[in-house]
Amino acid sequence: MKIKYYFNRIINNKVKLTTILLIFLYPIIDIVLMLKDVSMGASVLEPNLASFLSSRIFNSAQCLLLWFLPLYIILIVADDCIEDYKSGYRNVLISKWGKSSYVVTNMFKGFTFGFLVVFISLAINLVMTQIIFTGGNYTGLDTDTIEGIENLRLSLQHPLLTNIKYILLASLISGVVGLGASSVSIILHDRFIVYPLVFVMWYIPNNVFTRPIILALQPFTEYSISDSSLAIIFVFLINLIVASVACVKEIKYAKI
Repeated sequence: MKIKYYFNRIINNKVKLTTILLIFLYPIIDIVLMLKDVSMGASVLEPNLASFLSSRIFNSAQCLLLWFLPLYIILIVADDCIEDYKSGYRNVLISKWGKSSYVVTNMFKGFTFGFLVVFISLAINLVMTQIIFTGGNYTGLDTDTIEGIENLRLSLQHPLLTNIKYILLASLISGVVGLGASSVSIILHDRFIVYPLVFVMWYIPNNVFTRPIILALQPFTEYSISDSSLAIIFVFLINLIVASVACVKEIKYAKI
């Protein structure tokens, strides 16, 4: 299977494995930092509020993952497209699989691995926080604050489901970024262009819109997912447009 081939390339590549390890490590660092606070006298958080995405927006580990998400995704799923082009191995794969299959497989690989790496990391973190912070009931919020903010009140009524919803959204966005990054790498082949361009595609929805996409990845706040709908739509549209352009250019016009 073609996806199995790319999976084997990932697990045999030190850079890709190190990048995946970092994505798994950041949520663990977050837990360690919270446990350190508890050891110094801080109250034990309610387990759902201790999950990685629901922790403070200025948490260093969370910022390192979310703000630089495109870099990790490029290294895991897209950089090999550039390397294959430079080495000429791309032509070998196209000759073996066919041009259409090569393009579609790399896009599918970009989305699938982009989704799974983030999903598994956040899911493991959710399970760990449910176990480690069992019995915790501190929210840092008073009743008036909760009742006065509709989205916060609704989220706290079903906190576990809220966490799962945001984890799925974060993973889906990561998958879409992987799709776009792979598509850009397929058609441009140059790291000095691909890396900045993919970052710009992530920078715009986080700095131009009034409600950046980062807010859509933060459960248990005054902002709902719909508040960042324009940023979310932009991420989906720009990456899908890039994927469509890559399909047309590479399948219909590109030569081996």
